[in-house]
Amino acid sequence: MSDGEIKKEDFFNAIKYGHLWQSEKIKEELEKIMDGNHHFRWDSDDKYHYIYDNECYLFIFDKNIEVRCDRDNVFSSHQNFEFEINTDNDIAEAYEKFKSITMEDEE
Repeated sequence: MSDGEIKKEDFFNAIKYGHLWQSEKIKEELEKIMDGNHHFRWDSDDKYHYIYDNECYLFIFDKNIEVRCDRDNVFSSHQNFEFEINTDNDIAEAYEKFKSITMEDEE
């Protein structure tokens, strides 16, 4: 989204929630970036989307993405990384982090 353009839906979300980036909008942007490499799943309560790969998770919430590594013996073992989403570049950065920790070699 360019700086000068804002959709009416985004404008109302910004007024109602205080930010533009609802979880569905983040998911849509991620789908463009992922190009079919990963697939979304729902949590057990159908409240949020997540991606799972090699004992790592990418959770999508309103206004942020959390990346978590549950692997042992890697640099990112048992760490959480939070990304506040303000632009589509923030989404790309979070996804790149997710991909990088899924590919870490064991120490």
